[in-house]
Amino acid sequence: MDLEKLFKPNSMAVVGISKKNPLSPGRIVLLKNEFEMEVKVYGIYPTAGEIEGIQLYERLDKLPEIPDLLVIAVGPDDTLDYIQDCADLNIPAAVIIGGGFAEVGGKGKKRQEKLEKIAFKNEIAVLGPNCLGVYAPPIVDTIFLPTERITRPPKGSVALISQSGGVLVDQFFVKFNERNIGVSTAVSIGNRAVVDETMLLKYFSQVDPKTTNIAFYLEGFKEGKAKKFLQLAKESEDTVIVFFGGKTREGKVATQSHTASLAGDFKIIYDALRQNYIIQPHSERELLTCLKVYDVLSHKRNPFGKNVITFGDVAIVSVSGGHAVLASDMLKKYGLNAVRFSTREKKDLKSFMNPSAQNIASFNNPIDLTGSVLDTDIENVIRYLSDLDKIECIIMLLLPYPPNISFQIGRRIANIVLSKNKPVVCFVPYVPKYSLIIESLELANIPVFHSIKETIQAVSALKERTRVDNLKIKNFFWKERP
Repeated sequence: MDLEKLFKPNSMAVVGISKKNPLSPGRIVLLKNEFEMEVKVYGIYPTAGEIEGIQLYERLDKLPEIPDLLVIAVGPDDTLDYIQDCADLNIPAAVIIGGGFAEVGGKGKKRQEKLEKIAFKNEIAVLGPNCLGVYAPPIVDTIFLPTERITRPPKGSVALISQSGGVLVDQFFVKFNERNIGVSTAVSIGNRAVVDETMLLKYFSQVDPKTTNIAFYLEGFKEGKAKKFLQLAKESEDTVIVFFGGKTREGKVATQSHTASLAGDFKIIYDALRQNYIIQPHSERELLTCLKVYDVLSHKRNPFGKNVITFGDVAIVSVSGGHAVLASDMLKKYGLNAVRFSTREKKDLKSFMNPSAQNIASFNNPIDLTGSVLDTDIENVIRYLSDLDKIECIIMLLLPYPPNISFQIGRRIANIVLSKNKPVVCFVPYVPKYSLIIESLELANIPVFHSIKETIQAVSALKERTRVDNLKIKNFFWKERP
């Protein structure tokens, strides 16, 4: 099967277009791709005609060319006829939006078996049924929601594969956009009758050059495919992240009616994934945090250079004592350690501060610079800490409330990080008036988070990726800790 035709088609056709209902799925897909995407798109309608200036064709065999992709937005029985048309006309890929297959049981399960038989026999890469399909900017978008109703994430390094279309466009698209996490391709797989998570892992890790992070939201592995998935993940040069729904008894019941999943024993799944170098966030927020920091560091301009977080040895710098305490309390839970400063190092740090802050700031770890801090104090402290080899990462809790912190502080910090390459992860409140600071940091690819917990999780995620990368090359660094 040629999965490339799903994500990079030169042409596509849409069936199931309504002339009367402007919000019908087929019509939305046709118009979105005609006016917003690069793919050449054709519409199929029994009596031909046109919609909004777009010529429609009576049948697939009347098109000027054989399309690479067919988007099917009709009932389940008619869907089978169109899949047969794909076989007869050598259309290599299809997206089935509608349901009525295995997720409803009985007759639906038999329909899905027929669908699978046609697709596998003719090597048709079918996504779905019961899915939103593909968002692969700037080429194709089969999501049947009007553009004004959804939020699209920016372009980036993450291939995002979700068993649930709703989770994809709500939980992920919206929050990816909020956090500036970039997507290379997003895929809703629904029932996974043909194209499943294993095929997609193979494609994105071995074929697609624009993807370096592959993230899955699954409600269970497709039956008989877990072993192959684990093997591919272990061999992949990309970072593979899996987040499971259906971990509880109630969740497992829900997955059965949702996408006909087989949710297994989560403890067994967790251990198997960990042994095969797959990163597993424990919550949706932790998933987003992992993906943001991995996406940022996948850019060509990596501000940390070759520096990585190996043992989790960190320094916390804050302008608020309370925030520093909260961050310190979380370190152990996430496998991080606060380095200890010598008397000499504390004295050096104190010498960098302005007179007003010098005698009230605290130079233990965490470092509390207090509300009397100046931009130059922050610069001097970060520059000094960046030269200490025992510190792997600086956690900067930057609350811009103190009056002497300017809106140039983001650029000032970025300049130091880009010259020193010491990993720095920042907390800045996501308040509109501080967007200039956040933007200055993120333009330099310095990760910024809007909660203390996410900031700590991000550093832990970087440590976990170092562990996984070393396991893949059989470098057991933790046995050689000085």
